[in-house]
Amino acid sequence: MPDPNDRSVEERLEHLEATVERLQNTVKGLIDAFARREPGVPRRPAATRPRPSLQERDGELEKSGDEARTVPRRPAPRAPRMEPLMGRGPLSALLDRGPQYWISRLGIGLVLVGVAYLFKYAVDQGWLTPEIRVAFGVALGVVLAAIGFRVREREGWFSQIMFGGAAATWYITGFAAFQLLHVVSLPVAFGFMVLVTVFTFAMSVRQDEPSLAVLGAVGGLGTPFFLYTAAGTVPALMAYTCLVLAGTSAIYLFKGWLSLLWTTAAGAWLVMALAFDPDTYGNRVALQSGAGAIWLLFALVPVVRELLASWNPARWSQGATDANPGQSHIPQKIRVNHVAVVTVATAVVTLSASTAIWEAADVTWGIIAATGTLVYALATFYLRQPRGVAVLASAHAVTAAILAALAIAYLFEQHTQIALWAVEAAALHLLAGRLRDESLGVSGHLLFAVAGLWLLQRIVGEALPEEPVLNARALADAAVIVVAAFATQWLERDARKWYLVAAHVALLAWLWRELTPLTGGDGIVTATWGVYGLGLLLFLRKARNVGLATMFLAVAKLILFDLSQVEAIWRILLFLSFGGVFLAISYYFPGIWKDGEKESDSGS
Repeated sequence: MPDPNDRSVEERLEHLEATVERLQNTVKGLIDAFARREPGVPRRPAATRPRPSLQERDGELEKSGDEARTVPRRPAPRAPRMEPLMGRGPLSALLDRGPQYWISRLGIGLVLVGVAYLFKYAVDQGWLTPEIRVAFGVALGVVLAAIGFRVREREGWFSQIMFGGAAATWYITGFAAFQLLHVVSLPVAFGFMVLVTVFTFAMSVRQDEPSLAVLGAVGGLGTPFFLYTAAGTVPALMAYTCLVLAGTSAIYLFKGWLSLLWTTAAGAWLVMALAFDPDTYGNRVALQSGAGAIWLLFALVPVVRELLASWNPARWSQGATDANPGQSHIPQKIRVNHVAVVTVATAVVTLSASTAIWEAADVTWGIIAATGTLVYALATFYLRQPRGVAVLASAHAVTAAILAALAIAYLFEQHTQIALWAVEAAALHLLAGRLRDESLGVSGHLLFAVAGLWLLQRIVGEALPEEPVLNARALADAAVIVVAAFATQWLERDARKWYLVAAHVALLAWLWRELTPLTGGDGIVTATWGVYGLGLLLFLRKARNVGLATMFLAVAKLILFDLSQVEAIWRILLFLSFGGVFLAISYYFPGIWKDGEKESDSGS
């Protein structure tokens, strides 16, 4: 492009006229646009455009006046909104709520505290009759509920506060009317509290507000304890609790509120703990029925909901939400993780509660745990189908593994138990690799860790065997070591190293424990360590450093321990043997090492 300074005066004038004409056309286009604009239509901001370079502006100046016309500019495409990978949890939603949310909660809380103090103060002063005090509490709740209905169309968030305050006021009034003022009978107070619970649940569904459902669950489960009398029975309590849980489960099925799920799960087992009284057969049947109902509800309802959400996300994937901008949808991948934890915990706690309720033989509990293992294994198979949920399949597989470990503990004695635990852990690693399930791999690591700690206690903390090597404890411990080493073929490289090191150290300790009782056992242990290390050095090229370290460890034991413990002939033989071996290694080791390097290079 020619330099503008080299142009003639005529060319510069033409460029200037073209620029002025273009500006006039632009201004005219803007005026026409404003003239055609309809009233009431929101004004759109003009799209921005990168500033042209000097060369581009020179090129535009060279255009003729007819060509230099105003061209409408398209707005720049809006960048897609990127959602967080893990979604937003309930805690994030709470932190994002504005001051209006917290101030309103603080206000209704202060009102409720004032109501409670008003009842106490009225009782102390004797101003009003008990009936009037109860009527005042009921009326206050009615006023709060009426305000909630009044403003629910305009201010939905404020109506939720009012409904929650009304329910809490009625709960306090029912408690005071029966326990403090004694103006109503137990059936009347109980029926009133039930109606309050039903109202709270209904408003939570109508307003799409999980906090109201949580309040109803707490009030409903706590009603028998708010109205406690010595005349209450465990069967009646379990029946009522199951009805409340059925209602909360139905709400969770349609709403998927995690706060309600955790509240009811914790509240149900708390009721079981507070009502635990297995002194009579009827109480034991009632407690077991309650535990079975809790297991059935929390094992089925959350899982069924996640299956429905995976099949029809538009209908079932919504979590707790409301017109309140502080609340947000809970992604399924977050909710399903909570359901997975509830699934595992429900099975374990149910079995534990059952063992506390009944006094039965270990074989009985072993059969029950084995049956549970089969049930959860079948559920795992179903959930791994294309229409299943992978996370829940992993949760059921982990539950099956836990129940299988418990079944082994109930059905077998200690020596067989530790060996079977190691076998199960190895099987979990095999399945983790085949199914590509990380949770099973973690379960295998944990089970191997438990077996390893138990093995350490058996080797270090128990007495030396009377019959070395050929005894049940020695064979079981050796089986654990062998299985751990064999399972490394299904592990990743880093985990494989740790397993092999642990198996190596355990084998050295096992040899020390089993060979020490023999005649001249200390010397035999040292010699066995030396032979073992030499074998690793000569025949396992990848373990040559470990073999050499083992031989050095044997020499250290020879010098620091065996000099004062073994007989003179053993000391002589050990020193001569190890000396000769190390001389041979010093002579032949470089050649062996080079051969190993050549073979590894050729293999690669």
